[in-house]
Amino acid sequence: MNPKLKLHASQQQVMTPQLLQSIRLLQLSALELQQEVHQAMETNVMLEEPEADEADAAADAEAIASEPAAAVCAEAAETEAPVSGCDPAAGDRVEADFDWSSAESWSGGEPFEDGDPIEARTAAPASADARMRALQQLGLTVRDPVQARLVVALIERIDDNGYLEQPLEEILAELPAAWNASLAALEAALRLVQGVEPAGFGARDLRECLLLQLAELPAATPALDAARLLVGTALARLGEDAPAAFAAAGIDARTGRTALALIRSLDPRPGAGLGASADAVHPDVLVSGSGNAWKVELNAATLPRVRVNSLYERLLAGRAAHRGMREQLQEARWLVHGLQMRHETLLKTARAIFSHQGNFLRQGEEGMAPLTLREIAQQIGMHESTVCRVVSNKFVLTPWGMYPMKAFFPSQIAKAEGETSGTAVRAMIRRIIDGESRVAPLCDGAIAALLARGGVRVARRTVAKYRESMKIAPASSRMPAAAAAAARA
Repeated sequence: MNPKLKLHASQQQVMTPQLLQSIRLLQLSALELQQEVHQAMETNVMLEEPEADEADAAADAEAIASEPAAAVCAEAAETEAPVSGCDPAAGDRVEADFDWSSAESWSGGEPFEDGDPIEARTAAPASADARMRALQQLGLTVRDPVQARLVVALIERIDDNGYLEQPLEEILAELPAAWNASLAALEAALRLVQGVEPAGFGARDLRECLLLQLAELPAATPALDAARLLVGTALARLGEDAPAAFAAAGIDARTGRTALALIRSLDPRPGAGLGASADAVHPDVLVSGSGNAWKVELNAATLPRVRVNSLYERLLAGRAAHRGMREQLQEARWLVHGLQMRHETLLKTARAIFSHQGNFLRQGEEGMAPLTLREIAQQIGMHESTVCRVVSNKFVLTPWGMYPMKAFFPSQIAKAEGETSGTAVRAMIRRIIDGESRVAPLCDGAIAALLARGGVRVARRTVAKYRESMKIAPASSRMPAAAAAAARA
């Protein structure tokens, strides 16, 4: 056999550096965007901040360009007013985006080979996400590639509260057959995950979460053994009738009260505290107006003011310049164009959202309509993945308060005269509970019956789920102490 050389033409879809930068800018929050621009201005001499009077003129032009949503959204494709300073071709560049969301995950964003070490799943900068911190801690101790894969598979299935609710048997069935994993190996990996900080992370239920936290306390902690006994045998009864739970566990009242105080000092959601961001929330979009005249505009205070230095640009034009200077000029142009595209896409998406959520602006959360990313993507002529990036980490200031943009995509629930959303049902439940009798609060079944009279048919367990998500106690806990004692008697 002789070696041969063959030439053939092929086409493939690639992501240019401009597109990669535009995608990243789309999903940055307002504060992250300010930091990104500030860092770019420190490292790139071709970027400069406009003078104060020029920035004010640009802000005024942008305010004029922001028309009422009722007028704009009727014919979005033809009458869309551009953001001040936007590149007219920016929309075309956004539409060149393609769907790579299937390759994204909370741990990084791109697929890894099976042979990669656990460090490859860890982001370089420190993360506030409890799962990322768990990976960072385990990356220092787990060296076996097989065990590292199992650890990553478990952490990826832990929810935002720090719980692994999916049974290990189901996780084992979902793992690739090539891993040759066993249930014993998965249990050993879970023990490693449960050994990271914060204590209780990776628990399968509340009982295990509390026991893991108690196991980390010093042995000399008062009533530690009694607390373990109460959590292990009478956890469900502690909230309803603590003295009866003490008696059932064979603990005297004084020790029981000390143990109960110790249990209440534990964290029932060990993953939630780390996952919450401590950054101040700044609205990216402002919605104002009344009746049918609503104005949707970008918040000028959060828009970074940056431009390419025109003097340097003229000096580099038409002459052989240093390669590094030309690269900086190109990067500066990409950044400015990316920001223009981000502002235009954000405004277009926000106007499309509130063309569907007009009842929310008039009635509040009870008027929230069901909405999907696909509907907005079709209306503005972009891909769902682009809309997902636009609404991520963005906030809207409305007449009803501050809301994340993702909140305007609630789930759909059937209604007698049409459809409603899960957000609207939550608001109805809150209104019913606020108006209930203090002496005889309504149970979940009674609330479901009242909703059914209004044309919204939901199950009792759905009412309980929504009530718990709003951190509203059940009827037995909302009843005053005297009325509760009379009811038990």
